[in-house]
Amino acid sequence: MNGVAELQTVLVNRMVELATGPELGAMDLLFDEFRAAHVPVEEMATHYIPEAARQIGAAWDSDRIGFAQVTIAISRLQELLHALQTLVTADSVGCANGATVLLIVPPGEQHTLGALIVAMELRRRGVSVRIVFAPGLSDLSRLMATTRFDAALITVGSMDRVEICAKLVKTLSSLTKGRMRVAIGGAIVSQRAEALARTGADLVTNDLSLVISEFSLV
Repeated sequence: MNGVAELQTVLVNRMVELATGPELGAMDLLFDEFRAAHVPVEEMATHYIPEAARQIGAAWDSDRIGFAQVTIAISRLQELLHALQTLVTADSVGCANGATVLLIVPPGEQHTLGALIVAMELRRRGVSVRIVFAPGLSDLSRLMATTRFDAALITVGSMDRVEICAKLVKTLSSLTKGRMRVAIGGAIVSQRAEALARTGADLVTNDLSLVISEFSLV
């Protein structure tokens, strides 16, 4: 993100208002409002939705809204993101001439909005993405046998999942005979040094530009 200060506060607030409000279908109003403000759909997806989700989470942490309201709001943001994906070019499995990335949400991770945003941003930049949720060894084995991935990205919400993440990194390395490079992102980056040491990943970062550059994805 370029920084919250560069976002239009009124639009962020409007997104939060409609996501947390009682009116069904209200999120559809956002398309016209963002279009009128000359905000591209890419920015709506990669900047505004994450900031709205952050503010909704902060409201929950401060007990200004309840868990049920948060759950509904995040679900609405995910539905909005899916709608925006149809407006962004790139396929979901592989491109003939571009890089293909495996994006993994490990077992036990409850939040998928961040992973969906990452996938959309990668596709916008011309990188094809295959997302898998809570994959087992057999799932990864089948994927590696049928699709050649240039890198893997794993999203991790906290250090509580670090051992699961380490097993995923080891499995990917074994299945690809050490060829697969792996980046880890998510809240775990706040403990980058420990995460690197304990998982064996090549990168721990939330900077997609760094991942693309380091892994030569475009």
